[in-house]
Amino acid sequence: MDPDFENSKCVVLWGLDVEAAFRANYYNRIKKARNNGARLIVIDPRKTGIAKEADIWMQIRPGTDCALALGMINVMINEGLYDKGFVEKWTVGFDKLKAHVQEYNPQKVAEITWIPADKIEEAARMYAENSPASIGTGAGGLCQNINVFQANRAIAILVSIAGNLDIPGGHINHPLILKDKGTMLSLYDAPFGNLSADQIKKRLSIGRIVRHDGLMVAHTNAVLTAIREGKPYPVKTMLAIAANPVVVKENSEFVRDTLMKLDFLVVADLFMTPTAEIADIVLPVVHWSERDEVIDAYTKNYIFCHRKIVEPPEECWEDKKILIEIAKRLGMEGFWRSVEESLDDRLKRLGMTFREFSEKGMVEVPIRYKKHEQYGGFKTSSKKVELYSDALRQIGSDPLPVFREPPESPVSNPELAKRYPLILITGIKILGYFHSSYRNIPRLRKMCPEPLLEIHPDSARERGISDGDWVEIETERGIVKHKAKLTEDVDPRVVAAPHGWWYGYKDGWKEVNINILTDGRILDPDVGSSPVKGLLCQVRKAENPPVPI
Repeated sequence: MDPDFENSKCVVLWGLDVEAAFRANYYNRIKKARNNGARLIVIDPRKTGIAKEADIWMQIRPGTDCALALGMINVMINEGLYDKGFVEKWTVGFDKLKAHVQEYNPQKVAEITWIPADKIEEAARMYAENSPASIGTGAGGLCQNINVFQANRAIAILVSIAGNLDIPGGHINHPLILKDKGTMLSLYDAPFGNLSADQIKKRLSIGRIVRHDGLMVAHTNAVLTAIREGKPYPVKTMLAIAANPVVVKENSEFVRDTLMKLDFLVVADLFMTPTAEIADIVLPVVHWSERDEVIDAYTKNYIFCHRKIVEPPEECWEDKKILIEIAKRLGMEGFWRSVEESLDDRLKRLGMTFREFSEKGMVEVPIRYKKHEQYGGFKTSSKKVELYSDALRQIGSDPLPVFREPPESPVSNPELAKRYPLILITGIKILGYFHSSYRNIPRLRKMCPEPLLEIHPDSARERGISDGDWVEIETERGIVKHKAKLTEDVDPRVVAAPHGWWYGYKDGWKEVNINILTDGRILDPDVGSSPVKGLLCQVRKAENPPVPI
């Protein structure tokens, strides 16, 4: 459910830097809420710009979010701050939850998270006592470790027992205007029914939840295993559309070596990326300004018409045209015959063609609240919010959220921490860049011309590092180079690096790409996510900078 920030009385940003990520969707709405008196809590290892404006900033140890959420639940339950009416009528398993969180008292959680116990208590009270409240988690900070499914469940439970589900200013489900033709719904089997049960079973997946939720997308690590080992069956061909896995996927050298083993690799992209360089064929594609589109992903209760601004060069095709032409040559039945037909088909439910939609520009539908009351409950077997999930228990997952240490931390691996004493966060979002894209655009590059490692002045001083020095960052997987950015906005025990750097340096995918250092071997057992937001590393001054080109 989407946080309804602008109508909230308390906004919580949990691992979400809204000034750099999700800016269009969230930033202005949060500013509007703040202007109306909303309280602001920011949970982030980095003191981001918006964290400096917060009523409470909690500088959490990377990878310990589940423990913090359970600690806040502990305070809300033990102090009677939860919504008793909602809990009694619309949830199951509250007594089990109450007993479970007793071991996550604020003092214990403070030891785990590095956040003082009194600040945990203060934040829990502020959130609970300023209803309606909303929590924004984004798509990065809380999705990239080995305990993230349970961490997000714990936050969902926090939202639920506070009574902030399906109400204005809380968390709401925006209507699916295009229903089964919606962009996000196309990720699932159910709307289409084109695959048999036997075909669905062949999906290359990792994680207990992924195997049961009908997600059509294969897990990248499972695909890499199939390429290298032929298990459970060989993968010999790949079409990468606007994808640069050599840079954006963890353990980049392993990824590049694996892709080189494909019989046939095709890349469709605007630029010659490190992934495109190793492809057998590179297909030139159109820019977003050169194509028509129905925009409905992350657009709340609206859909928008994106109109083509200029015609593309003759040899450049848009992604949908490439897929449609491949479908024709494969003799696929029931497939669209043109891009125009596909756009018209998506809008059929609204009774209009794309041409008619382009004249309107957008479609808005009203938001409905408390739908669970109208429809007799939520979409679970019990029709209630399942705080304790027997369905998870049956597939071998934890029925209540449990905190587990990241595989590389001073607690889980103290011997490794002696060699690599700093905790590395990767994936800082830089406004102006999109993942590994656009560093070749001069006007954008001026905003941030070089990869910067955020390091506390005390940690830098211990290593003889000055602001602007080139440094080497090392993990067990390898070494890359960044420039040091000295800042007190990170803990002395933590360093933070952006992702997506490769352009402008000789062998940039290997010399400045932070994913040389990340690991894809130990994954979240429920959803298969990687621990790229909390790895052990060492930093030292570099003898030589990377070679520019």
